[in-house]
This record gives sequence, C-alpha cells and structure tokens, in this order.
Amino acid sequence: MNADKINLLLIEDDDVDREVVHRLLDSAYIVHDATTGNEALALVHALHPACVLLDYRLPDIDGLELLAACVVDNIPVVVLTGEESPEVIVRVMQQGAQDYLVKDHISRAALDHALANAIEKVALRVELEEKQRRLAVQATDLAAKNHQVRELASALTLAEQRERRRISQILHDNVQQMLYGVQMRAHLIGLDSPPEMQAAIQTHLEELNDLVKQAIHTTRTLTVELSPPALRDEGLDAVFHWLVSQMRETHDLKVELIYTEPYQAPNEDLRILLFQLVRELLFNIVKHAGILEARIQIGKKDNHIVIIVEDKGRGFDAEAVAKLNQAGGFGLYSIRERLALFGGLLEIHSNPGAGTTVTIIVPE
Repeated sequence: MNADKINLLLIEDDDVDREVVHRLLDSAYIVHDATTGNEALALVHALHPACVLLDYRLPDIDGLELLAACVVDNIPVVVLTGEESPEVIVRVMQQGAQDYLVKDHISRAALDHALANAIEKVALRVELEEKQRRLAVQATDLAAKNHQVRELASALTLAEQRERRRISQILHDNVQQMLYGVQMRAHLIGLDSPPEMQAAIQTHLEELNDLVKQAIHTTRTLTVELSPPALRDEGLDAVFHWLVSQMRETHDLKVELIYTEPYQAPNEDLRILLFQLVRELLFNIVKHAGILEARIQIGKKDNHIVIIVEDKGRGFDAEAVAKLNQAGGFGLYSIRERLALFGGLLEIHSNPGAGTTVTIIVPE
C-alpha cells in the first residue's frame, strides 16, 4: 500500500548517479526525481517529502540554498557528494544536513541507515521544538517545565559537541592519514623514477607535496576548531586561554584575558555553551567592530560567574538592533535565549562609535 511507503525526493542531475540510487532503494520508498534546483524547490514545497537526497552540485542553484529551504521546513537532508572533501562535509553538516554519502561508496545498507537516521533525528528535533513551545505557554507549572527544558538544552549541547568530536575524529583518523599516504607515495615515485626522468617530474612532485601539505594543514585546523582539546575537562580560564591563542593565530585578533583565579563551570554542557558564546562574540568583533583588539574578563559576583567581552570598535545602536532581531532571535539576541535555559543573563551595552560591552552572567 502506498500509504505505508516513505516519500523521498532525489535531487540529482546525473542520469547514471540517479539510476544507481534508484537501484539501491527498495520498495519501501516512493522516489520522486528532480534534476534541477528550481524543479527541486517546487517539489519540496508541494510534496514535503519524508527525506531529501541532495546532490551538492547542481546546474542552476547552489546546493546550500536547497539545503536551507529543507531545514526551514524540517525536512531531513542526506547530501550526496562526489568526493570526500572535509570542507564540503563540515559546511553542509553545519548548515543542517543530517548525514552525507560519497557517491562512489554508497551501499544499500549505508543508504538505508542514512535515511532512517536522518528521518529519526529530524522527527526528534521537531518533537523537541514542539514540546518547548508548549512549555512556554504553560506558565502555571513554569518551574518544573523550565527544569525539563534545561535538561533538553543540555542534551542538545552535548549531542552537538559529540557530533563535532565525531567529525573531528574522522578528519584526524581517516582524512589526514590518507593525505599522509599520498605524500609518502609521491616521495616514493621520486625515489623509484629512472634518473633520466627525475628532472622532468621533480617540479610536479614538489607542487603535489605543497598541495598535500596545505590539505593536511586545513584538516588539522578543522579538527581543532570542531573539537578544541581545551574543552575536555578544563577550567574556563584554560578554555579561554586556548580561544585567545586561536583567535590571534587565525584572525589576528589580539585578546587580553583577565581573571584573578581559576574558574570552573558547574557542568560540561554549560562550559561548552560559554565557550561557544564567547567565541561567537569574538567572531562578531572580527566581522563588525572594525578593530582587532578585545578583552575578556572573568569574575564572580553573588554566586554567579560573570564574563565580560568588550571592544573599543565602531559599536552599534543596541536598542535598534534589538527591535530588529526580537521576533527572529538572531545574532547576539539568540545568545540571550540560550543562556536563559541555564538561568543565565545577557547584557549588551553599545553605541555607534563607542565600542561594545557584552556581559554574560550564569549561576555557579
């Protein structure tokens, strides 16, 4: 019966790749095909499929645009990519894809697992979001409901970090090792080549070696950024020391870190959240402040941890920006909502030409 079958949308412009996916899918699925991005957008809105298999590269629309359209409608997406590029994989996962598959290595079992996992993850997220909406209007039982939301928020934060660690481990254990293998093979080619050929291929081998070194450096950087070593059982001072060093190295942002004693977050999920929030504030300084200097202060007041991030850059009209973002909860104002789940507060003071000071306050 069709009523029991799962509707899939396959977005793939290559006839051969599309046929391969069809052959791997069994009778449990009804597959709708789209060969262009515009056709796919129409089908996404008309069908609202249970899952989308998305070719990252399409002739008319960037795959990330389609991915964003699906994420907004809570449609799970499994990205199909022609090569296992760390940059592409990390990018699509950060933009909301549930999984990815490399076309040359797709098996029936891997495809079934990816689809089932993607559908389940989005269903759980939608269910969680619906629960959070219901909790928001049940003010009479606010204390108990707030505890539930905090637990769910903690679980989401830790789940995100576990996923980051998993991707980081893949980059470290698999991608980097393959790159080292390529580097060694190139070296062996140079050693095994006849003397009369060595001069002719030397330039190519050197260029190949430079490219591999760049790829290794990129994967190392992604590995560290996805799962910073300092987040594992370290105090806030150690975490922010690492962040200060990383911002200086990658963005040339000089950050002064001030604290009077070592500080520990009450639990791992709050430590991760504080790290993510402070990192986002420093990114904002790099992007918008027009200055490459900042300051982080850590202290305590009335059984609360107080973190102040400030810069003397161009600043902005905080009240005007707050009104613009109030409905959607974007940017700095999404930080306030996330902190509230942990009983925390966010204070923003800024004016055009007068710099910006952001204060994070959380219970110990």
